[in-house]
Amino acid sequence: MIPRLGTLTQGRDNNIQLLRLLAASSVVVFHSYALTGRWTSEPLWKLAPELNFGVVGVKIFFVLSGFLVTQSWLARRHAKSFVAARVLRIYPALVAATLFTILLAGISSALPWGSFLGHPQTWDYAWRVALGWDMVYRLPGAFPTNPFPHDVNGSLWTLPIELRLYVALLCAGMVGLFANRFISLVTVGVLMLVFIAQPEWFPLAANDRVVRELALLFALGSLACAYRDAVPLSLAGLAVVLALIAWNPGGLTRANYFAPLLTYAVLVLAYHPQLQWPWFRQVGDYSYGVYVYSFPIQQTLMQRLPELEPVGLLLVSLPLSIAVAFLSWHGLERPALRLKSLFTRETDAR
Repeated sequence: MIPRLGTLTQGRDNNIQLLRLLAASSVVVFHSYALTGRWTSEPLWKLAPELNFGVVGVKIFFVLSGFLVTQSWLARRHAKSFVAARVLRIYPALVAATLFTILLAGISSALPWGSFLGHPQTWDYAWRVALGWDMVYRLPGAFPTNPFPHDVNGSLWTLPIELRLYVALLCAGMVGLFANRFISLVTVGVLMLVFIAQPEWFPLAANDRVVRELALLFALGSLACAYRDAVPLSLAGLAVVLALIAWNPGGLTRANYFAPLLTYAVLVLAYHPQLQWPWFRQVGDYSYGVYVYSFPIQQTLMQRLPELEPVGLLLVSLPLSIAVAFLSWHGLERPALRLKSLFTRETDAR
């Protein structure tokens, strides 16, 4: 029998942690080419110009986020505990990454430390990026001679989008959308069809198609969680999905239909019992740390070692990013997550 997603998500047997680390690492791969000025040499981009490792990694994150955050809401159905769980997951490492970025950018800047730290642009960056609701890319005098100059932590551009989707999901839960799976199915189905037919109707981030697709992927992950008891996870289905993406008939499966195909592939890879890597669940969850700390590390390496080529930058920056993520997870993120129980109602803990 083909297993159903609902039966496979009741325990902790999954590859979520592994997939998230691979997604974060794929972003580092893409930035290794972008930050050395070799955008078009990125391997996936050369094979399929409509894709690259960075975009695929971010899209995997949003599928998993939509699924897991919906699962978090369904487990609590209470605004206070839901918001606390999101805050404790996002903000400790985000604030640390903001300060870490300011430190590395300050080292790269020609300005004296006093002038750098007191500069209005530095203060603007600190509070806006640490809040996560807005994005600022530059700090005064940072990385001026790099092949990709001035930007200090471009990876964080997705966080304002994700936070807005958390708020949307909370509102949907509060009005009872998830209490009726048919309504949630129709809502997301209509939005998906309209997105495919008229993507310009979705006014997200100046009508940017990538941002709209991230929102769609989050919604599809959320819908899969709501309908998890009806979703079959088939290895044959996974093979068909991957073949369609590779073949790309009519140019559609890596464009308009990429979102649902990727969503299905991610869920099969995450939960199918024959694909499990149980030993990896003993490793810490370093994916978020790799994502938020890697960009300033790579920019610093490019300033200090401007002769680095993409592969060299990847081989140096990825281990360094994992090391910083290791410290962040064990020293900051995991201790913060343990505080979630303080905001859990007695009925939620049963």
